[in-house]
Amino acid sequence: MFLYRPFSAVCLLAYAPLSLCAHVFFEINLTWEVRAPDGQPRYVILSNGQFPGPQLNMNYGDDVEFVVHNNLPFDSTVHFHGIEQTDTPWSDGTPGVSQKPIPQGGSFTYKWTATQYGAYWYHGHAQGEIQDGLYGPIFITSPSSQPSPFGLIANSTSASIAAMQSAEKKAQFALLSDWDHLTSSEYRAVEEASGLDLFCVDSLLINGKGAVNCQPQAVLNALTPPPLLHLLNGSTVSDRGCTPPSKAALDEGLNFTSNIDLVPAGLLDGCTPTNGSMETFYVDAADGWFNLQIVSAMSIKTPVFSIDSHPMWIYAVDGIYIEPQLADTVFLYNGERFSAMIKLDQTPGDYTIRVANSGADQILSGYATLSYQNHTPHKGHQSYNATTTSNGTVNATAYINYGGENTTASVVPLDETLLVPYPANKPAPTADATHILKLGRLGANYNWSLSGSNLYDTQANYQTPLLFHPNSTSNPDAYDPSLIIRTINGTWVDIVLQVVLNAAAPAQPAHPVHKHSNKAYLIGAGTGTFNYSTVADAMKVIPGSFNLETPSLRDSFTTPSVLQGPAWIAFRYQVVNPGAFYLHCHIQTHLTGGMAMTIMDGVDVWPTIPEDYLNGNGGY
Repeated sequence: MFLYRPFSAVCLLAYAPLSLCAHVFFEINLTWEVRAPDGQPRYVILSNGQFPGPQLNMNYGDDVEFVVHNNLPFDSTVHFHGIEQTDTPWSDGTPGVSQKPIPQGGSFTYKWTATQYGAYWYHGHAQGEIQDGLYGPIFITSPSSQPSPFGLIANSTSASIAAMQSAEKKAQFALLSDWDHLTSSEYRAVEEASGLDLFCVDSLLINGKGAVNCQPQAVLNALTPPPLLHLLNGSTVSDRGCTPPSKAALDEGLNFTSNIDLVPAGLLDGCTPTNGSMETFYVDAADGWFNLQIVSAMSIKTPVFSIDSHPMWIYAVDGIYIEPQLADTVFLYNGERFSAMIKLDQTPGDYTIRVANSGADQILSGYATLSYQNHTPHKGHQSYNATTTSNGTVNATAYINYGGENTTASVVPLDETLLVPYPANKPAPTADATHILKLGRLGANYNWSLSGSNLYDTQANYQTPLLFHPNSTSNPDAYDPSLIIRTINGTWVDIVLQVVLNAAAPAQPAHPVHKHSNKAYLIGAGTGTFNYSTVADAMKVIPGSFNLETPSLRDSFTTPSVLQGPAWIAFRYQVVNPGAFYLHCHIQTHLTGGMAMTIMDGVDVWPTIPEDYLNGNGGY
């Protein structure tokens, strides 16, 4: 439903004619019902009766009103992932930070302006609601004033550029997610009871569709990657492709208390195949190009994505245009979005879309189909196995196997070090403040810290959100440096994420850290310990570890997985949007385990909270 009202300032600056800007209204009803996304029934969060939730379409400059009715048996909120919430921090959707949670039976109205363009998504932000299915896509059409990068794509002509611009307006989404037959609260309860950090899932879904795929043990053994072989120490993965159910393997050498016997049967082993469902993306070769917005809605896993015989021009990342890069495969960390322009120049037929877990914790794949119109489609249930070259109706080239490994040496992965913003955009040469965070486990296998010295209670301050109570007189957490970063408006801030290894934690997985509010520049990365007070000091000693000329502009920043030694990354942003915003690992079990902090931006010019939000539900 679309309703019009006077144009926003953003709209006035961006569009001619102004009729392209609108007041857009969305309304979702959250319910807790039994569904079987991968063929196995369990309770799922439905948004307007569907999973995933409905797609939100809007134009740059639109004023958005999003009403949530919470008919779940627990509290909820909705976060708009990647949306900066310029001048509307009370609509960011983080309980205890920007709002009180929406109670059972309650409603809440989020209001914000679409000050960005591109691919985004919305999801639950109370406990593990992503694991339970609360997410959906957002697409914001770019303004006519925004230069597009399509002219940089090889062999482009005026006709092909026009075709790509047309394809972008008809974008389809591929929401990639992992799925478990336990609910998020059940999964967390097993971690707390066993003392283990768990990571095995049942299936991988594309747009909420998939199946449990079971492979022969010999195939799983052949696909086991070297990092996992190191952890297995002579053992083999389970029949679900997981690290086997043994304390030695799951602990990764950690010394925290745990009891493997308290992990229920079937969580780590005991694969039972299901007849689920599979998503199909229909395309027409006459269009010339197909635009696919790829979103990692994963709770735990790190997928690699490919389409048989169809290289992808990646032209935007996290909603921002970049200099296009041609790739056969794309690795996605939790929360990331990659916009792909795909040339439709193959023999009409069905082509397999592959999503495989790329981490060294489980061997697992999921599938979808790219289907050209005006051909004879495949009939009947499709059986997938790790040795099949192609499961489509034509003879195609698969770029990855069931374990996510390249099928040949010629396969080209996306180079994430070359995601240069388009047009050119770079940060200030120096920062005004530096915050060094030390990431690692704290107190238990399943508890994680972003600061290195404290765990963030994701249910803290539910009734006294930091945005509403920014001072210690009303909220003692507001000045705790192990939980809070306080900044001054207009300043440039560097945040260094240091992955710490020690005797208690000799290995760490990658941590995809998501920054709420405005984006930041990924300016540096390196191995070892960051033994410097500032980036400026580090650049004098290790200048090759930094890039201040063409850094990527992101809202997600992923630390490397480490086995042999510590590592770090650094990002820089300008404080331009006063308010309280989350900084957290987007692996859901890590966030629930405490891996978060709150950035209180612009404490010197703190915003006045509208009465509808301060003491209400957004005016609903």
